[in-house]
Amino acid sequence: MKTLLKNAFVVTVNETFACYPDGAVLVDGPRISYVGPAAQAPHHADIVVRDMRGAVIMPGMVNTHTHGGLCLHRGACDEGDLFEWAAALAPTTSNIPPQGLKDGCTLAILEMVRGGITTACDCARHGTALFSEVASKIGMRSLSGAMANSPALRKAGVPNWPAMIGETEEAMAARDGDGLSSFYLGAHSPYNCTPDLLVDVKRAANERGLPFVIHAAENFKETEMVLERYGRRPIQHLAHLDILDSSTVLAHCVQVDDADMESIASSGATVAHNPVSNGKLASGIAPVTEMRRRCIPVGLGTDSNISNNALNLFQEMKVAVLLQRLAAQNGYAMSARDAIVMATREGAAALGMGDVTGSLEAGKRADLVALDLYHPLGLTEERVISDIVFAAGPQHVRMVMIDGRTVFEDGRFTRVDEAAIREEWNMRYGAQSAGSTI
Repeated sequence: MKTLLKNAFVVTVNETFACYPDGAVLVDGPRISYVGPAAQAPHHADIVVRDMRGAVIMPGMVNTHTHGGLCLHRGACDEGDLFEWAAALAPTTSNIPPQGLKDGCTLAILEMVRGGITTACDCARHGTALFSEVASKIGMRSLSGAMANSPALRKAGVPNWPAMIGETEEAMAARDGDGLSSFYLGAHSPYNCTPDLLVDVKRAANERGLPFVIHAAENFKETEMVLERYGRRPIQHLAHLDILDSSTVLAHCVQVDDADMESIASSGATVAHNPVSNGKLASGIAPVTEMRRRCIPVGLGTDSNISNNALNLFQEMKVAVLLQRLAAQNGYAMSARDAIVMATREGAAALGMGDVTGSLEAGKRADLVALDLYHPLGLTEERVISDIVFAAGPQHVRMVMIDGRTVFEDGRFTRVDEAAIREEWNMRYGAQSAGSTI
């Protein structure tokens, strides 16, 4: 089926950031076959035309780092730095049962899709298949995996290596061919994994052609801990172990120096930046402007909603800009365009999906979001870009299309019954619904 979306302000986020005030997007099955001025769009008898009523169409956003399975416990702890916070949460989050993990993933995915996120990299400890299973059902694109940990260093919970290899392979087989699901093998962090474990997991990922995901250089206490144990800063420790390469995704990278950034850049590794979570846990401000200047791909992430409380990339875009300007005391340190690129095209590239999603271009998958934006003086390119970053939120999302299928429109999911899901949760957990959207 071919569908022409017209009467729209199209923000492509391609290499030139082309925008079309009177634009159109032709969706042919799961892919985009035309993006450009509406006047030049193909018109054939087999094309269904959809009037977008002046909506702004942009690429679906890419959440480069989250933990869906933890989402039932939003608000469980809102104080402390990374290590204090994690210690307070350990009794709650170390042994969540499979049903709780699956419900958490469902809650996370519903919130993300409603907020215009079409792809997410999810980090689990157990239940590798759960996030991809739920994401595929709702219609979202995912990169899912588990992060190994060493019992001697991370005593809470049940060890997950090497059992997660079998879990991941089973999940890959179950989701093979669905067009939405991909997987990685990861490790929790340099401080929660022995060097041998880091090397083993990275080798296993390489042998299977999978990405490798790890938390790294998130907190100054982490740096002190890794320096004391191994004599190197976290990034240099990973470089020494040959962990860094173009298939490595580093979550956070807050506490990095020039040598660290040079190691990341020369290796081809990428970064998932989580500004709100980093702020909540007092981790610091990542030098994102400098990393991007060195051509390190940096995407935006929400982290979990126990370290953030929301899975909202509009919020992450705004906060990312504000923090870079504050850190540099320079109002030009990061632009709204930079933030949009990080939330879409650069985020997709950071996850190894740059040829699949992240921008509206012919040949890419039709992952897009329609926003209801309004300005009394009219929608110009600069006003639209400004509003997306500094004024818009999930409440402005009218429609979400993923892989050419409309999965959310006018406040309703098209592939699942959200009301029935909430009623099931109310029965299971005794919650009293107040009509909240999250």
